[in-house]
Amino acid sequence: MLSSFSKYKYKNMKLYSILVLMVLIGISCSSERFVEVKDDSGNLVERYQVDKEGVKNGVYEYYNAGTLVSKANYSEGIQSGKRVIFYENGKPEIEENYVKGQLDGEYKVFYETGELKLIMLYSNNTIQGQVRKFYPSGQLMEDVAFIDNEENGPFVEYWENGNLKWQGAYLNGDNEFGELKKYNENGDLVRKLMCDSLAVCRTFWTLEGGPYNEE
Repeated sequence: MLSSFSKYKYKNMKLYSILVLMVLIGISCSSERFVEVKDDSGNLVERYQVDKEGVKNGVYEYYNAGTLVSKANYSEGIQSGKRVIFYENGKPEIEENYVKGQLDGEYKVFYETGELKLIMLYSNNTIQGQVRKFYPSGQLMEDVAFIDNEENGPFVEYWENGNLKWQGAYLNGDNEFGELKKYNENGDLVRKLMCDSLAVCRTFWTLEGGPYNEE
């Protein structure tokens, strides 16, 4: 005849066995599983989740010689959510976001040491809005307006000490248009230029000489 303690122990062991069995059944009946692809040397190349139909659904990892290169997410075979590309030291190089296979949302680039280098916004696979680039110190280097993947609108560039370096506008790409101003490291305006629609810029004023026409 079992003692009260033995009955309690037996009862809990039985309950534990049932829980383990339930977990195992849940795993074996899961509609998703991981697939691993290796090269001839046995190094992992790809590791990803698929549904019961074999379609990518969940985490996707890509490796080079066994080292993680990128990590992404899929939903019903379409890339969705955050994707990270890594440096060899394991730190993120690029962070981007996908919606139904299209770049959408913040896109970040980092220095190998981990500091933010570049940030921009995508909408339906095109760059829209401000693109900002930074020095490794964290100081803003450049701030440019983009429309449909091209520079369009005002831009500013800064020296690493935070003073203005250049100030102007772009038109239909990396083409200066309108008034362009140049500053020295002390933040003093040293030159003014006027740029035409062909991005040909002519100086019309300098700090030393005042109004000036360059032939």
